Amino acid sequence: MIAPNDPAATKAEICQFLVELLREKGALPEDLPISCYRYLDKGHIDSLSFIRFLFRIEERFAIQFSESDLIDEKIRSVGGLVALIAERTGQS
Repeated sequence: MIAPNDPAATKAEICQFLVELLREKGALPEDLPISCYRYLDKGHIDSLSFIRFLFRIEERFAIQFSESDLIDEKIRSVGGLVALIAERTGQS
């Protein structure tokens, strides 16, 4: 495992971090791959929680989301968000 706030995370480590954050809000579905889980569409995170969620991601991976990221379809699923974070951290 990498050290906290170390941006050099693998996609698997990024995904694990996101899963841990999502589990803080409730159980995750077991009937589909986690990368396909559309946590926003399913109401797993509300708008206020989403801001906190993104802040924790930015802090953990030393990145900053842009306004265009927030409306990008990628940010709505775990797999898309992993890809976006990996891209920002140079792991894509």
